[in-house]
Amino acid sequence: MIAVRDHLDRLGEALPIVITFSDDPARLAAYRAHLQIEFPVLADVDRVLYRVFGAGRGSLRRVWSPGTLAMYARLVRRGRRLRGPTEDTRQLGADAVIDREGRLSRLWLPPGPDARPSVEEIIGAVRELEQG
Repeated sequence: MIAVRDHLDRLGEALPIVITFSDDPARLAAYRAHLQIEFPVLADVDRVLYRVFGAGRGSLRRVWSPGTLAMYARLVRRGRRLRGPTEDTRQLGADAVIDREGRLSRLWLPPGPDARPSVEEIIGAVRELEQG
C-alpha cells in the first residue's frame, strides 16, 4: 500500500482501493491516517472477496517464511516500527486490477506476504488495461 501511495502519479486515472478483512470497520480511518493514504480502504469482514479471488490461508511455515522475516527486518532497518498483529496473519492476500465495468483484468495470488507483485507490475497491468 505504501509503495502504491508513493507512486500514485504513475497510475494515471486508476483509483487504488484497498480491501482488508478488518474485524472492525471503525478502525479503517485510523489505518488510512497511519499509512497516510488518501484512497479508499474498505472492510471485507466476511472475506467474501478473498473467497471470490481464491485467496486462501497459508500455513505458518509459508506465512512466516525466511522471506517474510527478511522483509520485516528490512522495514525495521529503514526505521519502521512494527506492531503486533491484530488480525489473521495466515490469510493470504490478493492483488487485482479491475476495469471500469467491474471485470477482473489481472489477479495476483502470492504464496506469502513476501511475494506480492511489485508496483511496476501493477502499473504495467493498469497501463495495459488503459491501452486495451
